[in-house]
Amino acid sequence: MMFTASKSALLDALKLVGQIVERRNTIPVLQNVLFERLGTTGKLIAKVTDLDIEATVPFSAAVDTDFRGFTVPAHLLMEIVRKLPDGAEIRVQASDASLSGVILKSGRSRFSLQVLPATDFPSLDGAEMPFAIDIPGTAFERAIGGVRFAISTEETRYYLNGIYLHPSEGGLTLVATDGHRLSKRFIPLEGASQDMPGVIVPKKTVEALLKHLPKGEDVTLQVSDAKIRLLIGDMVLVSKLIDGTFPDYRRVIPAYTNFVEVEGKALSAAIDRVSTVSTGNGRAVKMTFAEGLLKLTVNNPDAGNAEDDLPYEGEAELEVGFNAKYVNDALANLSEQTVNIYLGDPGSPAVLRADGDHAENLIVLMPMRV
Repeated sequence: MMFTASKSALLDALKLVGQIVERRNTIPVLQNVLFERLGTTGKLIAKVTDLDIEATVPFSAAVDTDFRGFTVPAHLLMEIVRKLPDGAEIRVQASDASLSGVILKSGRSRFSLQVLPATDFPSLDGAEMPFAIDIPGTAFERAIGGVRFAISTEETRYYLNGIYLHPSEGGLTLVATDGHRLSKRFIPLEGASQDMPGVIVPKKTVEALLKHLPKGEDVTLQVSDAKIRLLIGDMVLVSKLIDGTFPDYRRVIPAYTNFVEVEGKALSAAIDRVSTVSTGNGRAVKMTFAEGLLKLTVNNPDAGNAEDDLPYEGEAELEVGFNAKYVNDALANLSEQTVNIYLGDPGSPAVLRADGDHAENLIVLMPMRV
């Protein structure tokens, strides 16, 4: 016998398998999860990697003195554990003296799994991380969630395929843009190092982090020129950074002073209604601001037209078009209450802010021809 663990503990240890481990990889050991002792403690760690991102999750187990590190197919193990009854206890033992396989037993179930040596498993961690800051977990989760929708998926502009994270006066700023929209969030922090370099965190790392950021758990963020390490409770996430230069996003944020106020939930619902006649995601919604009434229009020559309207407060006499999906993505990441929309001329971008939110928290939308 090498170790015994509960179903819940083992399933929790494998929680990042789906985000990180590719089902088909030319390097067989990268399809596996590594089990090792955690120092001199009684705990074990489960480690997965794709050579760009690595997650290490400690878990409680009864570990025998004959335990030796090993790797087994990650997705297969997760499926087996997931299908066992709730509350099940899982016993793992070596199938032979040379540890060419392991036998997993739980109740009447028994599985034999092939093993690849622990020595074959690569490691991303170990590099010096000269910069470190502590971030309240809830604020970090909110900021990431508020910008990730604007991350570009265009591979030719690889430097936009992540979130740009950099220190700013009094805290940390997160920005994402795909060239059509930009989202920015600010986290106020005491003692944030202004010497820390700005870094671009890849989308895959962002998704893994957001999916498994424990509620309310503070995050220690450590940065070098090439990697980022996130310490979240017992979990350690190490990732390569995107090696590129993020554009000077400040240049595309207009400095308007005039804005209109509109109820975010009502605007989102109205856009959703008129977009019913749209085909595809690229359909423009025309917004006509006049005398306190915002008229929304969608024209689709193949299907028909739709109109809706709602009141707004403020001074604006303007006709402008935006991608309907992009407007609703933006509204979904702002308050459902009052949204302030800063407008220039029909060919200029709009700036959206939640009323009463920090001035640095904003979304920029590029206009469309209508």
